Amino acid sequence: MTTALASPVAFREKAPEPLFGDGLPPASASLLQARIKDLKLHLAGTRLEKFIHQLYEEMEAQGISHRPECYLSDQWGCPSGVPVIGIPFYLADQNLLQIEDALGAGAESERDIMMYLRHEAGHAFNYAYKLYETEDWKKLFGDFGKPYLDTYKPHPFSRKYVAHLSGWYAQKHPDEDFAETFAVLLTPGSNWAARYKGWAALKKLQYVQEVITKIGRSPPPVTLDERDMDVGQMEETVLDHYRQRALEEKIDLSIGDQLDPDLAALFEAENVGSTGADTLLLAERQALIHAVTQYSGVSRGVVKSVLDHLLERVTALKVTVHRDKAREYTTKLTVLLTTLAMNFLYTDKFFDAD
Repeated sequence: MTTALASPVAFREKAPEPLFGDGLPPASASLLQARIKDLKLHLAGTRLEKFIHQLYEEMEAQGISHRPECYLSDQWGCPSGVPVIGIPFYLADQNLLQIEDALGAGAESERDIMMYLRHEAGHAFNYAYKLYETEDWKKLFGDFGKPYLDTYKPHPFSRKYVAHLSGWYAQKHPDEDFAETFAVLLTPGSNWAARYKGWAALKKLQYVQEVITKIGRSPPPVTLDERDMDVGQMEETVLDHYRQRALEEKIDLSIGDQLDPDLAALFEAENVGSTGADTLLLAERQALIHAVTQYSGVSRGVVKSVLDHLLERVTALKVTVHRDKAREYTTKLTVLLTTLAMNFLYTDKFFDAD
């Protein structure tokens, strides 16, 4: 996936409009007032079918006969204890995908979709066979009943856990640890035995392989199909869905203008005909969010809120950039954003104001 340091800069001419950036194509804008349930979205005939079939083929190749049912929902997920996979509804419609793009962070790529599917398949396999109730599972992964927290403080590059989804997600909860381990084993060409040689995580991978060999062809004892939020039940409009998501991701920063001196030093003073620094932040927004969340473990909502604040401040300061120094600005901006996010993760503050 492209990172902030590798992507080319495509400058824009103006700051984004509220919520949906530079605006939406007419076909996408026309969906905003529609109730999601009325869009009659489905998996059949969409590109998602190909990915689901690929998932099933990968499971078959590993010796797993179980096929977790997939359905459209409000987000990626697998209801606790239920072996089914929820897929975000917007991935089933091209016009909805353009709404995701207009929000600035971009929708999941094909690679991302397969990574999520393998992860959720890990949950489904765990639930279908109630592995979390066994002593071997508890010994390796921990207490399934451990409180599930939205925030967690990972130890980057810890060898006790595999690395699959960004943000060291296996460290979030024992259930996620198993799902991530399963996903690594399922991924074609992962070469996990060599990749994790000498790691404590290797024992977890070997356990998953042994369990698949033992029970992969046997009928699962759990065959529930209880969906937490099916697309056909989503009463809210598309616009209301995104407004609510924006509220949930918004973080109260309380930074004010305290970073203004740093931003003034990072960028250039305003000159006639120069390019505003806000164009750089907009062009690199998606790459910055991905890069910082991938390696820091800080939630997307925190990183997005900090980046939005920096965008607001550089616009107010009217600082500028030289086009031929775009990579230098982006590097420094990535470091600044990561430092702020990590401070917040481990101290609950962005910096010490005392």
